Amino acid sequence: MTYVILLVVLVTLSAFFASAETAFLSLQRMRLAHMVSERIPGAARVQALVEHPRRLLSAILLGQNIANTATASVGTALMTHLITDDGQAILIATLAVALGLVVFGEAGPKTLALSHSFTISRIFVWPMTIWIFVTQPASWFLDLIARVALRIFGGGMNEADATLTAAELRTAIRLGAESGALEEEASEHLLGALTLQHRQVREIMVPRVDMVAIDVDASESEASRSLAEAGFLRLPVYDGTPDRVVGYLHLSDLNAARVRNASGRRARDLMRTVPFESEHASIARILDVMQASASYMVMLVDEFGATSGLVTIEDIMEEVLGELRSESGFEEEETPVTAEGHNVVDGAMPLADLEDDLDLGFEEIEANTVAGLILALLRRFPTVGEYVDYHGYRFTVVAADERRVTEVAIDRVPAAADA
Repeated sequence: MTYVILLVVLVTLSAFFASAETAFLSLQRMRLAHMVSERIPGAARVQALVEHPRRLLSAILLGQNIANTATASVGTALMTHLITDDGQAILIATLAVALGLVVFGEAGPKTLALSHSFTISRIFVWPMTIWIFVTQPASWFLDLIARVALRIFGGGMNEADATLTAAELRTAIRLGAESGALEEEASEHLLGALTLQHRQVREIMVPRVDMVAIDVDASESEASRSLAEAGFLRLPVYDGTPDRVVGYLHLSDLNAARVRNASGRRARDLMRTVPFESEHASIARILDVMQASASYMVMLVDEFGATSGLVTIEDIMEEVLGELRSESGFEEEETPVTAEGHNVVDGAMPLADLEDDLDLGFEEIEANTVAGLILALLRRFPTVGEYVDYHGYRFTVVAADERRVTEVAIDRVPAAADA
């Protein structure tokens, strides 16, 4: 009877360590951090344990091996006590102990722990804390041996493996959308935000040729008219030529001047300072500049210091949230680009916007827009009707003026026609 009680206790201990291993190590760190922030009882203590996975795993494996070894010994002793044939007793004990440990000490507890990892972790957190404290010297010694063995065989303990990478975060967002945990629109916004660190601001800027600007000597009425006609809250202010931007004017500054009856003032008297940044800076960097300067407009310059364009907070928000209603109250509807249909797009359309729609990569092309793609492939300025073929698609110039390509048609062509 003593042997049976010992076996039950030892198998229970084995089940405890097996389920603890699965429960603690299968916890999702982001979910656990959220539970800690929500002050769910026991979450903080569980987090404290899983933040040291090697120490936790060493203690669990030590306890599990002790329990399994003792189970095998007691099982063999029980069988030899019941069966006189030692060889037969050892065989039966081995099979019975192995079956019992697999079913009751491993598979069953681990399956249960996988389904209720946080609940079981909360229940086991204090017993495991005590066990780790008691076995700390032995666990430390086992961990030391493991480290030495890894170094001998060329391995290493990489703590960075536990860190969530940007690629893994993107995958988690997509899986969340597929499972219904995240709305499709929310997942697109999150994925858009993750690209800001790696995309250059020149991909979303308003080019110099499309800029609407106000002369520094413009009167209040002239400035108001320019803002109203452009439909924006703010416009850059230039001195002499639009290439020499000295600030920007906000509609609220004009309104404030009217309230104060400050008549006769010029744009130079009302304008705000505007920060400058390289057109090659990341979008995330531009956000930092806007925050530091308290300005929602940033002027962009090329490598020679010449004005190449501007970017506003609305341009960046559109990259994350999608197309926004314009400040004038009107919204331009965009027709989505389809892989098989006939598409006519703006020449300033970013190539990044075409990558997903057409399943194309433009890394080999030194251009950021559809018009830039045509110029890069032709190596000269095109005329209306000219086209280039690129990876199964034909890009035809539909409209152009003396300085730029304004409209481009995109059509699918047979692979044989692809130049």
